[in-house]
Amino acid sequence: MPHKHGFNVWNPCSTSMQKKPWKRMARPYPEMRKTMPTILIIDDDPDFLRLLGLWLESEDYRVLSSNNPQQGLELLDQESVDLLITDLRMPIMDGMAVLEAAQARDPDLPVILLTAHGTIPNAVEAMRAQAFGYLSKPFSNDELQTLCTAALAQRLAGRELSKLRADLRAQAGQSILHRSPVMASLVNEITRIATSQASVFLSGESGSGKERVARAIHEASARNDQPFVAVNCGAIPSELAESELFGHVKGAFTGATQDHIGLIRSADHGTLFLDEIGDLPLALQVKLLRVLQEGTLRPVGAKTEISVDLRVISATHQDIHALTTSGAFREDLYYRLHVIPLRVPSLSERPEDILLLAQYFLDRESQRLERNIPGFSPEAMDKLMQRPWPGNVRELENAITFAAAVTEKGWVSGEAIPDAGRQGGSSAFPPLQDAKTAFERVYLENLLRATDGNISRAARIAGRHRTDLYKLMRKHGLAPQLFKNQEDRDETP
Repeated sequence: MPHKHGFNVWNPCSTSMQKKPWKRMARPYPEMRKTMPTILIIDDDPDFLRLLGLWLESEDYRVLSSNNPQQGLELLDQESVDLLITDLRMPIMDGMAVLEAAQARDPDLPVILLTAHGTIPNAVEAMRAQAFGYLSKPFSNDELQTLCTAALAQRLAGRELSKLRADLRAQAGQSILHRSPVMASLVNEITRIATSQASVFLSGESGSGKERVARAIHEASARNDQPFVAVNCGAIPSELAESELFGHVKGAFTGATQDHIGLIRSADHGTLFLDEIGDLPLALQVKLLRVLQEGTLRPVGAKTEISVDLRVISATHQDIHALTTSGAFREDLYYRLHVIPLRVPSLSERPEDILLLAQYFLDRESQRLERNIPGFSPEAMDKLMQRPWPGNVRELENAITFAAAVTEKGWVSGEAIPDAGRQGGSSAFPPLQDAKTAFERVYLENLLRATDGNISRAARIAGRHRTDLYKLMRKHGLAPQLFKNQEDRDETP
């Protein structure tokens, strides 16, 4: 039965009262607050103020209260408040004025408005003023509890967003974004070995960010002002692999109308990153071994050796020891590459980094789409933290790209985060045209990265005319200069 002042008298036996709403929303966010939330109540009715305060305290909230709006607002300057509950109709200062003054002090503070004179126009006005919620007296304990739980969850999400933005600002310009101890240890190891000229071998699951680690090693080395050339050994057609890697001379084969220096010579004096090295054909493994041993290579059709000076970083998600044992990978080449081994942890091993990376991707996509998407709702954060991410950082990036695409403005909802293996929840597959467009963009990005933004080489590999390639690039908003010594967007931070 409703109390005369507007809400149900607390019943200690009711199911809703046996659970603490702010405890129910606790999730493994890296910076989730564990202290008791503080709620400020402003209402000119002393009896209502006392009764509401007693109920909130019984729910394990710390309560501040005032029957004077101006004095209540002063508490915001003195205390750390998580939620403001204010009456709408008060003689000294109405709730809308309190809301405006509170937002001036703390724009992210959620405010719940209460009134015994609730009307549709009041509600519309309140929500336009960006109140978090609106309750008309009389209201039930469950109604208030539900709204408080949601408001406090949003407050925690806002504070987490502030910490994420602070971390992103602090790490601006760094190659590897991280919060986790395991990645901090890897970053320290990168700094330690960067000055060496020895070959580095990276192992780790697909999508874990091996190329980003390789790029970080290059940027921390004395070769950082020289080229960084990334090559996916499994993505180059076998019939083109030798020419693309080692180059060719004019007339070496049909269609060789001019000299081609190849990707290895493109990295001269810099760093060559050979991703998925386990896919390199045995015949080319012999030629690569000579590059490492002698510092020379012979382009296809050439009669003389050419000197090259570079550092090689290689990587694979396969078991390189098994490949060596089976004879699929040369043992002598393995020992030349495997001088400094580094393991890149999977995303499941670095959960502290999930929200930081997600916010980075969201900010990037928001800017690209020209949308105002500040961050993730509590439900979206929960979903991000609970997902196993077998595809690692690459899967996370794709999920956030999708979420940004379906979020026109405001916070990303839980529903906007696609389920694992799905692209929206209603179907296991995206529309065919969407899939084609997504593949086209990814293909172009990989192609331009592999050729360092060289349109002629990219067009030749793709088997398309330069004009066609430029049309496709304009369609997807890609520019060649974005891929000249820029951070990669496939092997993510």
